[in-house]
Amino acid sequence: MTKKILVPIDGSECSIKALYKATELGKFYEAELTLVIVIDSGRFVSVDFKQDMINSSIEAGQHVLEEAAGKIGDYPFGVKSTYRMGDVANEIITMAEEGDYDLIVMGSRGLGVFTRALLGGVSHKVVCHSPISVHVVK
Repeated sequence: MTKKILVPIDGSECSIKALYKATELGKFYEAELTLVIVIDSGRFVSVDFKQDMINSSIEAGQHVLEEAAGKIGDYPFGVKSTYRMGDVANEIITMAEEGDYDLIVMGSRGLGVFTRALLGGVSHKVVCHSPISVHVVK
């Protein structure tokens, strides 16, 4: 059975370090990687031009995912990319549960394109509530 590693990405230096660590672990375990960016939909609650902001965030998120996948383009065991919307920590945890992942590899904090995406509180929440092991990279 193929091993699967979930890698939340936000474009920050810390999430890119997590990406490289996931690649290293993935090669050891011959695991497929899934890169995910979670767009925090909570920040769009009272905005009049909500759909435009969501579309812009999705477009920026797809760009971040493409750049991240490009950094590991020669990864031999498969790389998937996706995005989700919602509460960042909850979406990561839900995806891990639903996708039958073996490990989450994530940065300890993110301050990149999505400034709220992988803040320390998110990684702490994922560690505390995830049904699977979490490897946090500093």
